[in-house]
Amino acid sequence: MAPPHLMRNMIHAYAKKGIAIGLLSGISATTFFYFGYVKPRHDKYEEFFKTYDPYTRMREICASNKGYMHTCPQELAKLYEEKGKEVAPLE
Repeated sequence: MAPPHLMRNMIHAYAKKGIAIGLLSGISATTFFYFGYVKPRHDKYEEFFKTYDPYTRMREICASNKGYMHTCPQELAKLYEEKGKEVAPLE
């Protein structure tokens, strides 16, 4: 007796359906993640860096909290003098 028609290749059909559902859900999850999380953050960073001036920020940091950064011009001059190296005048 032959098996019923619906039972033929049932595992292949089920596997094809599972692969298609997995592929579609992966693509949709990636799309939602990109447009819901990555793109807005990228746009915010882009907007921030349009007006950001790192040199102004460094001057603010060096002026407000002495000793916070060792790369501030005053701190570098002091370190060079301690080591006996010649220091160019600060402008």
